[in-house]
Amino acid sequence: MMHLGLRTKFFLYSNSVIVVTAGLVAFLWIVHARRTSYETIVHRALDTAEVLAVSISHTLPAGVPGPMQGLLHDYVDGLSAQQHPFIKYIVVCDSRGRVRLSSRKGLLGESFPRAPGPEAAGGPPRHRIVLDTDGRSVLEVILPLPEPSGSQGCLAAGFSMAPIEKTMETVGKQAILVALLLILGNSIVTAIYVETLIRPILALNATMKRAGTGDLSVRADERRNDEVGELARAFNHMMDELEEAQEAARVQAAQLAHTEKMAAVGTLAASVAHEINNPLAGIMNCIDSMIEHPEDEELRRKYLELSDDGLRRIERIVHNLLDFSRPREPRPELTSLNHCIRHVIELVEYRLNQREIRVDLDLQPDGAAVLADHFQMEQLLLNLVLNAITAMPDGGVLTLRTSTVQSEVIAEVCDTGVGIPEEIRQRIFDPFFTTHELGKGTGLGLAVSRRIVQVHGGRIEVETEAGEGTTMRVVIPRRSGSDPQED
Repeated sequence: MMHLGLRTKFFLYSNSVIVVTAGLVAFLWIVHARRTSYETIVHRALDTAEVLAVSISHTLPAGVPGPMQGLLHDYVDGLSAQQHPFIKYIVVCDSRGRVRLSSRKGLLGESFPRAPGPEAAGGPPRHRIVLDTDGRSVLEVILPLPEPSGSQGCLAAGFSMAPIEKTMETVGKQAILVALLLILGNSIVTAIYVETLIRPILALNATMKRAGTGDLSVRADERRNDEVGELARAFNHMMDELEEAQEAARVQAAQLAHTEKMAAVGTLAASVAHEINNPLAGIMNCIDSMIEHPEDEELRRKYLELSDDGLRRIERIVHNLLDFSRPREPRPELTSLNHCIRHVIELVEYRLNQREIRVDLDLQPDGAAVLADHFQMEQLLLNLVLNAITAMPDGGVLTLRTSTVQSEVIAEVCDTGVGIPEEIRQRIFDPFFTTHELGKGTGLGLAVSRRIVQVHGGRIEVETEAGEGTTMRVVIPRRSGSDPQED
């Protein structure tokens, strides 16, 4: 179905109305002109016929043959020629309907087909439209013509309809010209009206379409003092409120993400404490040994190297933890998901060992690079890995896999844990929804993870079966650029 814009619709509707109006006016004009012309012709024809009837009735004595009859013929012929082309023919009939006089010699003595019968005697003149011998319409007037013998004859005169036809032709041309001028004038007025009234509406529509694409900075022109101006002001007020709501939502989302991050840091605290205690205990043993054997240079050198390794390990653990917990503004950059996965595994290494969970890495060799915020990617993967560890309280296998399919990079976190019950699968991404005991979790991990994926234009998919494990699949669009090198 063809789609017509507001400007086109208004133009078509307006011109349709004027076309119908102009056509109706032209039709009424022509009808009135025809009726007026016909009445004029009728009056003239009746007057002429009555004059003829008076003249002929006084000139036609009963039973006068010969010369007088010839004079009458000459009179009829002369009158017909004088009024030509208005008078087409003149016929005088006796009471039996036979033609006694006629401007057309071929009718003499013939029976006139339209002669009135005896019942029409004394009646008023009659007139009607008939076809002449040449097939053209004529106005025929028939009126009674008394004879000296006391009988009733008639006079029939045919008058040309050419004046009416000429008038109708002139009136028709004038009506068409007036209709065209009305349509042209209306088109010009409509075009001006559209540009002064419809254009602001179309501009407001275009502004609303831009807002519909997500551009909340657009504003409509509200300088008009009519309904369009009121609508523009209402639209601008709505856009102000939407911008404020969007900013509030952004701040709230950032706060939720940071809350979940800190909750994850808390979860890692025990692991970090053990990771730090182990090298600290080794360092203390080394120091004690060096104090006991101050003269043994080789022992001191060996223990100093071990102490240095332990301190560097502690520094790396603390540095990683601080990097993860520090609030940052999102900063998209070319990021290797492989690097993020390895970093997350380092953070949770103690918990993996504690629960006897084996880690299998199936990482794409090219680094699986995406244009994303590095720390948000690490938070996303850490949330998924912590969920997977929680789902395997008795140990199992944690598989982390990356791959590229066409223009998308896929990261999968697979566990062999308890799976997700069917009755709660639709709610796992709801904020604050958790199956953990009170104080054991915030219920924000998967909600924040999904938001991070959506902000980066991707999606997160879940495959799970109770008792068989769960696969969390993150799909993010791949961007152009060189892949970062693997660590």
